[in-house]
Amino acid sequence: MRCPTLADLPPPPEGKAGWPWTEETSRVPESMPDGKPWPKISIVTPSYNQGQFIEETIRSVLLQGYPDLEYIIIDGGSTDESVEIIRKYERWIAFWMSEPDDGQTNAINKGFKRSTGEIVAWLNSDDLYTTGALFTAAKVFAEQPQSAVVYGKIDVVDADTTVLLLYESVLSHISSRDFNLEELYRRDYIPQPASFISAEAIKKIGFLDERFHYIMDYDLWVRLGQGGAIIQYIPKTLARFRMHECSKSVSQEEAFWPECFMLFDMALKRDALDASLAGIAYSHMFQSLILSYLSQQSHDILSYASKNSINSDKKRVFYQQPLQEVLRLVRTDRPHPEGDQSLQEALRKVYQAFENEYNNGRDNHSTDIESRWVDEQLILLPNLLLSLGEKVESVRLYKKFIGIRPSLLRYPQMYSFLARYVARTDFASRIKGVRYSGL
Repeated sequence: MRCPTLADLPPPPEGKAGWPWTEETSRVPESMPDGKPWPKISIVTPSYNQGQFIEETIRSVLLQGYPDLEYIIIDGGSTDESVEIIRKYERWIAFWMSEPDDGQTNAINKGFKRSTGEIVAWLNSDDLYTTGALFTAAKVFAEQPQSAVVYGKIDVVDADTTVLLLYESVLSHISSRDFNLEELYRRDYIPQPASFISAEAIKKIGFLDERFHYIMDYDLWVRLGQGGAIIQYIPKTLARFRMHECSKSVSQEEAFWPECFMLFDMALKRDALDASLAGIAYSHMFQSLILSYLSQQSHDILSYASKNSINSDKKRVFYQQPLQEVLRLVRTDRPHPEGDQSLQEALRKVYQAFENEYNNGRDNHSTDIESRWVDEQLILLPNLLLSLGEKVESVRLYKKFIGIRPSLLRYPQMYSFLARYVARTDFASRIKGVRYSGL
């Protein structure tokens, strides 16, 4: 289907203006310069009770001016106005349904399995594309047909689509880079709303893993990266990612940590990783454990560990005792910027437990871990304090660390801390117009 024009669509709600309410993308020619048709793009939107935002999402897809769009919406049985809004636009939707499902990942997979495009993507029902996003991605796939993923930058916006300047500053530092597997292990720097995937690559690597409800995109990038897929970066903003009080990234943040543990446990078991990647994977799992325990989500990791026979020879979870000692020290002793020696020793024991569990006779990875140990430990402490609800102390410690060790700014965890701090602190008033350096 060729994308409709602004004149084709229902009028926007009263008071709505700008993209994608009263503006549209210029029409893309029917054929590429060589006369071949543009690749069909299939967009899937999973939806559940996002009536406040879904119309803006739908219009941002339909008003792309692209000559061959297949749009699919999988609604999980919304009880708000979502279905009514979808019906307003069903003339231009290839397929939609509204029935209970098994969560967002299941809904996306339903859409992918129905899609017929050469390029696929999913756009959540509170996010939106920027003008010309589909054409920009399609051009890269046409010029570099071996690409498995093409991704660009995102603007992070609030409920009113106002750009959050703090996040804009952070993302300009961490997202504008070509693909690097080691960097991907350090953080999920590929912004999902601005990502487009080859349908062929999805068929080869498999659909989204429905065991993940929060980091299904990160798991997909890791699997593609480990498989040697070509992942291309476009230095253009392709989407807007919305942060609001009900978004998963804010309201259910604690649920991400057990899934990070699962992801890297599977990655370590899937391939014989080199020392650098294994060390990074340990670090992710370590932080996931700490934060899960602090948020009382550790039962999810314990359940996963039991089902997947972690340390099955001893029939117990290998990290439990060292981790309990870490938490005792964090709760009873206030860490100092110079580093509390007893806490440091307790943390080392947790790392050693990881080393013993995952080394499995391969080359020893401890040298790689030790080379980053001091910085990793310093980075963790502000996050620990923030998770305990001690915002003032966590910010004081953060600022002190940066003064002592400016090189810490290169670590993604520092940006993660800033994002988490803002999300937990008077959300609307704190974020607007504040850059990270102003904290």
